[in-house]
Amino acid sequence: MNKNGMIVYQGPSSIDGAPIVVILTGLEASSANGKTGDLVQSFVIRADVEPHTALKTGDDASVCGMCPHRPMLARETGDAPCYVRVGESVLSVYRAFRRGSYPVAESVEQVKKALQGRKLRLGTYGDPAAAPVELWALLTSLSAAHVGYTHQWQAVGFDVSAWAPLVMASVDSYAEALQAQSLGMRYFRVSLGVDRQAGEVVCPASAEGGRKAQCSDCLLCGGTTKKARSIVIADHAAGHQRRVIPMRVA
Repeated sequence: MNKNGMIVYQGPSSIDGAPIVVILTGLEASSANGKTGDLVQSFVIRADVEPHTALKTGDDASVCGMCPHRPMLARETGDAPCYVRVGESVLSVYRAFRRGSYPVAESVEQVKKALQGRKLRLGTYGDPAAAPVELWALLTSLSAAHVGYTHQWQAVGFDVSAWAPLVMASVDSYAEALQAQSLGMRYFRVSLGVDRQAGEVVCPASAEGGRKAQCSDCLLCGGTTKKARSIVIADHAAGHQRRVIPMRVA
């Protein structure tokens, strides 16, 4: 058994009913991610399709919904593609899962012991909203702190009251930001360049924010459990230069 990970959910996707699995990693050895720091990571992935294959077939919709950054959609619209390198860490986690390397959580006490004193990232890959909100409410209650994001806040049936304390609304325009705010959610906005609006703070872990803090120290992206301004960050996904430069010229 790989004690660095644990399966905390295996069942139907809340998005389309397809089989998915939620796996926590970094339980014993933390991630080397220089931006996020020492966070327990959570992977929301299809249980039956290799993640890089799911990107090509569209099966990643089960874990990412209609996120505009899904590669299949981004190619059609010109939006920024998802920054996650699915063929690396996500594929590694998936294949370890298929080999039966991760133990399945058998009790709340087992999960509590694994998360005690640790900080949790909801949706390292995949949208947390693909799994039941009750799962994340439990996991965040057992952890010391958390950060999380969802692109599903506009989906039909999305329970804002249940999700708002857990996650930030991922938004791609200031119009979307105002909409999310009107629903009672804090948001995380990706901008073309740095155009901080009233009520926003530049992500302290970003280059434009001076990399003042890692996510594990900042923890501003904790939904409405944090009484703070919403967050803005400059587009930094692959090809961002093509998207930012035209706006500056205009």
